[in-house]
Amino acid sequence: MIPKIESNDLGFTGIWSDVTKTDCGMLFLNQKLSDDIFFNKLTNVTCVDYTVIDKSVESLKKNHSVPCVYSLNNPELENMLQKKGFSYHDTQHVLKKSTIPQEKTSAVKITRDTIDVWTQVFCDSYDCQGWSKTVSSILEKSLSHVDYFVDESNSSCMALYETDSILGLYCLGTVPGKRNHGTASSLIDFALYQVHSRNLEFLILETYKKDNLLEFYSKLGFQRVYHKTIYAI
Repeated sequence: MIPKIESNDLGFTGIWSDVTKTDCGMLFLNQKLSDDIFFNKLTNVTCVDYTVIDKSVESLKKNHSVPCVYSLNNPELENMLQKKGFSYHDTQHVLKKSTIPQEKTSAVKITRDTIDVWTQVFCDSYDCQGWSKTVSSILEKSLSHVDYFVDESNSSCMALYETDSILGLYCLGTVPGKRNHGTASSLIDFALYQVHSRNLEFLILETYKKDNLLEFYSKLGFQRVYHKTIYAI
């Protein structure tokens, strides 16, 4: 199960960022989104190699990004990172759910004519208005691979990415002033119906410990599958 989920994560990230496959991992970079540790990271590390780590750190620094490495239950890697001056930064929890909600909800699918709508909701939700041109460009190039949705009030947004009978939910956000009104939950319910209608196994999403949303997702019925520990300099 974990390899399939990781493949979904890597596939979606690779649509939003440039990816370099190293001998021991995958390095994702997007200079125009350099402040974000999801789109700029070394992850899927399969062996411990000082040279790979050093080169990745150099690339991330040149990209004006925080050098960070994701570890998936790899104590040897984490020990080496600490020796090189890395420290614990955050934990990314990976959650799944397959149960269909009692009530069917609706959402508005983004087309080329409405890309700016999704971009505005996303950038307002994450307070990254400076990313708007880049985000719109990414959507224009990826509409054939990713389904982008907003709720009917244009308050919340999400991206759905399907691989290997798994549906990944990414970029879930709600604009300030519209939070705690159920619009994000409505989009999640819509995504769960997509799992059912497409005959997929389950829905996955990821959340960072620092965002304090784990309890919110647990109340919605999501179960933790595994976690990744993030180290940064």
